[in-house]
Formats: sequence, C-alpha cells, structure tokens
Amino acid sequence: MTSLENLLQSAVNDGTAPGIVVIARDRDGEVNISKAFSSENGTRYNLDTVMELSSMTKFPTSIAALQLVEKGLVTLDEDLSHLLPSFANQGILVSVADDGTPTVRKRQNPITLRHLITHSSGAGYYFLHEGLGKVRAAQKRESHGATVDEAFDLPLLFEPGEGWAYSTGLDRVGQVIEKLTGLSLEDYMKKNIWEPLGADSPTFFPDQHPDISNRRVIMAFRKDPDGPAVEKPEIPTVTTGLKVPFGGHGLFASMSDYFKMVYSLLVDDEKLLKKETAALMFQPQLTPTSKEELYKFMDTPEMKSMFASPPNDRDFGLGGLLIVGNNHQYWHKGALMWGGAASLNWFIDRSAGVCGVFGAQVLPSDQRMRSLIDAFQAEVYRRAGKLK
Repeated sequence: MTSLENLLQSAVNDGTAPGIVVIARDRDGEVNISKAFSSENGTRYNLDTVMELSSMTKFPTSIAALQLVEKGLVTLDEDLSHLLPSFANQGILVSVADDGTPTVRKRQNPITLRHLITHSSGAGYYFLHEGLGKVRAAQKRESHGATVDEAFDLPLLFEPGEGWAYSTGLDRVGQVIEKLTGLSLEDYMKKNIWEPLGADSPTFFPDQHPDISNRRVIMAFRKDPDGPAVEKPEIPTVTTGLKVPFGGHGLFASMSDYFKMVYSLLVDDEKLLKKETAALMFQPQLTPTSKEELYKFMDTPEMKSMFASPPNDRDFGLGGLLIVGNNHQYWHKGALMWGGAASLNWFIDRSAGVCGVFGAQVLPSDQRMRSLIDAFQAEVYRRAGKLK
C-alpha cells in the first residue's frame, strides 16, 4: 500500500473513523485515486456506500439554482421576497431579552439568490450565533423542524449583502427552486443533476428506496477527543424527522456518485452548466464588508480544523469557499471547496487540474479527521505534480 493508504487504513484500525472513502482525479488522467477503507470487524465501506452529506448538500443545490438562472427563470440579483414570504418577513435582530424575546428592525435591502448562495443574506444558524440560540430556545421546539420554515423561523443577523454568516441560505434556495419549477427539490435534482451524470444514489429520502437505504452506514460519534468514533444509531442527526428536502443539509449519496458532479465541474463538460455559468462559480462574490466577516468566521478554532490555512486568502464563490491567494501548500488560486459536518470534504482546483472527495461519517469533524483530509489532498496534488 502507498503511504496515504497506510495512513487511512491505520486511522480506521485505531478507531479514528469506522470507514473512509476517497476519490480523486486530475484533468489529464494521470491521477486516479479510488479506494474505501474499513476495519476488519466493523462496518464495511465501499465506493458505493451511502452517506449523510450534511452541508455537502449545498453544492448541488447551488448548481440547481444556477441552472434556473441559465433558463431565465430567475436572476442572481433580483429580489426574491415574493418567493420566500416567511423568510422575507423576518426582521433584523437588534437584541434578545433574557427570556429569548427578540427585538428586531425592519429589513431594507432585497434578498437575492447571490446573497443566499454566498451566505450573505443575513440568515444564520442558531447553533453558531448566541442571540439566535436564545431565540430558538425560547421557541421550545421539540425537534429540529420538519420543514424549512419551521426549522429556521428566526430573525436575520444583518442587512442582506452587508455581512457574512454561515447560514440556512441554501435551504431557502431549495424553496426557490421548488416554487419556480413546480417540482420537489428531490425530483428536480434527479432529473437535472443526477440523471445526466448517471448517478442513482443521491436522495433526500433514503428510507423510501430500499436499494439505497441498504447501502447506508451509521453515523459515528467521538465523545473523547483521543478516543474512537463509535457508531450510534440511536442518536438523531440533522436529517432525522425531515419531511421535505432541505437544500442546505438533507442529502444522502455515495461518494462515487457525488464525485461525478465534482469531476464534471473540473473538466467543464457542460453536463450540468454552460461553461460561462460554471465559470461564475469560481469567481469571488463577496463585498469587502462581507469578506471581513468571512475572515472572522474562518479564524475560529472550529473552521481552522476544517480548512487549515490563512483565513485572509478566502472569498466565497457561487457554491463554496474560494481560494483567492497563493498562500497554501497546495491549493491554487481559484480552488473551490466545502465540506460537511460529518467529516466530509470536496474540492475542485481548475488551475491545478485536480479534484476530489473525502467521505466519512464522524461527528464532530475534528482535528484528527482534518489531518486525514489534509493528507489526502496533499497526496492528490503531489501525484499531479502540483505541490508548491
């Protein structure tokens, strides 16, 4: 086995993760990594193992939205308030009382597709913002919420376009897609993303498809930072109880099928988007003010464990985090990437001509998992001769 294979197999053997799947290719056909790792007595992982993607759902939702832009059904910068009445009626959070009652002011700026895709709409996650967390706690909900409106009935954090916060924006994009097409996000993606790629596993509802649910693995949790990740089927995850597709975190898929989408955007084969539309994904989108807030977010310990490099060489493209500098060991300027909370990651680097996916099912995504992702990505660039 290669040093990378030894590292990943050892990580599975010592309990860092119950299983790992890695897939990578380069544009010229020189790099071809495709391997699954499992422990001898544990859950068997393979390239077609179905995983809960968490925030890796956001990438295909972004692609779907850009397809609607191509079709002339929506623009990136028009006001979408009429399509998102519940969201549009939210005020901007000013303060929160001790009992969780929010004080809000009226929103002035329009909410656009560009804002929603790039996390600059003003929306936020209640588990990442103390004020929203207090409001959420006061709502006394028994579950995450079965629908998008139910789950994210919360004020905005800032005027759209005037800040940055990792957010529920792509869940709202999913609602926009459904309203403009008359299709569920599940059906739209199947017809316009997965079928053109020949991908049969992606779904928001694996339990409705026995052939898919039978390939699904159980989420593992690490209680002790130095201990093993243990599969816990009794612990609910963010998809438990969902009744509708959530465009920000609800998708399940195999890494082999997800990689088909990533590779399509690397080689620009126009299976999903026209070349000029796909190019927009790799262009910086944030205002200076929004970019400063992104820097602050990327400089937190949690994000450093997921994307280890200087936070000030980042922007956001139309689909993921965008590298705009050349300060990293291997990422080139223009590389696009994101991940999922359950220790998943994808990257597309058109300048270096490489792309890849890393799949596991471990919560939280900690430094132990990040070091494995780093080693995988570095090896991809090394084999392609693109290390700096």
